[in-house]
Amino acid sequence: MIGIIFGPPGSGKGTQAARLQEDLGIHHLSTGAILRGEVARGTALGKEVGRIMAAGDLVPDDLIVDVVRARLPEAERGVGALLDGFPRTVAQAQALDRMLADEGHRLSFIVALDVPEEDLEARLLHRAQVEGRTDDTREVIAERMHEYHKLTKAVLDHYREQGVRIDTIDGTGTPDEVFERIRAAVRGISSG
Repeated sequence: MIGIIFGPPGSGKGTQAARLQEDLGIHHLSTGAILRGEVARGTALGKEVGRIMAAGDLVPDDLIVDVVRARLPEAERGVGALLDGFPRTVAQAQALDRMLADEGHRLSFIVALDVPEEDLEARLLHRAQVEGRTDDTREVIAERMHEYHKLTKAVLDHYREQGVRIDTIDGTGTPDEVFERIRAAVRGISSG
């Protein structure tokens, strides 16, 4: 089972993906966490993407595809993988399709979190204070939302055209309430 947890910045993808990993045993592959780890370690990749992320821009397709290509085989072991933060462009989605096809897999489902934009900004500013995330400033948030609307939403259209199951989940409420909605949708996929 290969899935994507999808949504704009601040929609709760990482929080909910971690809970799904624990609940279903599905491997959570977060490109954002991987890239932030590379930045923190000061690796060559981290230095390259650090300035890009600080500006709120998307990491170039070729770099992020290489990161996912290196980690996807390990993530697919067991129950499957849940991608968080990838793909963010149609080119990335096409690269993922090729990676999965090469291994005899295809995307099983997408969970798309829907949260009003004003709630997203409040969540991101709060996260910046709590977690010390330097990539969560008003300016960077505005740029990330712009990038999301300009590029990332087209990924959903790409997968709709392929007939991939997409469950749009209300991402408002407590994390527990949102998780119950997601879990019901994903359990319906895995049993169906």
